[in-house]
Amino acid sequence: MFNNRIVVRGVHYTLQDEIGHGLHSIVYGGHDLDNGQSVAIKVTNLAHGSFHSKAGTESRRQSFWKEIDMLLYLQALNPYVIRIFNYDNNDQYGTIVMELGKTFRDTLLEHVHSRIPIPPFLIHRFWSQMVEAIYYLHRIGIVHGDCKPENFIQVGPDETSLRLIDMGISFQLPPNVTSHIHTAAGTPDYVSPEMVNSRIGLSSKSKYGYKADIWALGVILYEMAFGVRPLHGLGSNATKLSFLGQLQRNISIPNHPDKNLRDILKRCLRSNPRRRPNIEQLLNHRYLAG
Repeated sequence: MFNNRIVVRGVHYTLQDEIGHGLHSIVYGGHDLDNGQSVAIKVTNLAHGSFHSKAGTESRRQSFWKEIDMLLYLQALNPYVIRIFNYDNNDQYGTIVMELGKTFRDTLLEHVHSRIPIPPFLIHRFWSQMVEAIYYLHRIGIVHGDCKPENFIQVGPDETSLRLIDMGISFQLPPNVTSHIHTAAGTPDYVSPEMVNSRIGLSSKSKYGYKADIWALGVILYEMAFGVRPLHGLGSNATKLSFLGQLQRNISIPNHPDKNLRDILKRCLRSNPRRRPNIEQLLNHRYLAG
C-alpha cells in the first residue's frame, strides 16, 4: 500500500516484510535510507473499518497519540522503553519509526520447539531487565497493564538487551494510590485475578494497579523456568478467565533447582494482590539482588 517506501517528516524509509500486527496496526521491518539503519515501522490505520477493526476513527486517533505521548514522555525516564526515531500522521495513517528487534515470544517458542530450556543465567538476565523496566514505570506512577513476552523485544548485537514496546493500555495513578477502578484488558494467560470479574470476564470495571504487573512478571518468569504458563492446562480463554475470577488460593509452583527463583515465583503469583511484593521488593529479593 506504500509501494515499499514511506516518507516520515522528510525522512525516506523502505518497507520490508511484516514482522507483527495489532488490532488496527501493522509493524514492518525497514531501513532508513539516509543512514542505512534498520528500523521497525508501525503503521496504524486511522480510517474506520480498516485492518478488520470496528474501532471508530476518533478512538483510533486518540489511542495513537496516547501511545506517542507516553513513549516520548518515557524516552528520558526509562532506559528499557523502546527508542523512538520518528513519527507522523495524516488523515489515514499514523506512523512510528522505532528500534528493530525480535520479540521475546520468538525466543520462548524457539526453546519450546528445540526442547532446550533457557539457561538459568539468561533467565536471570532477561527477567531482571523486565523487572527494572516495570520499576521505572511504577516509580513515576504508571501501571503497564499488559506485561507479556510479545511486549518485549530483544535488541543489541547479542539480542540480550530488552525493550518494552507497547504502552497501549497503560495508565497513571495519583500519588499514594496503588490501585483504582479501571477497565481491564490484556491477555488471559497474563492478567491477574483482580482484573477479572467471574461473571463478566475481562474488560469489566475492576480495581487493580501496580500489583497486576507483578503477577504478569511472575507468569513470564514461570514460563521461562518451566516452559509453560501456569494456566496452560485450562484450555480456552473463557475457562482461564473463569478460573482467575474465582481464584482464592495461590498458584502452585513446581519444584525447581533454584530455591530463590521458586520463592520469588510464589510471592509474585499470590492470588491476593495485597500479599504480593511491590516492585522495589522484587528488586531486593535474593533472586535478583543476591
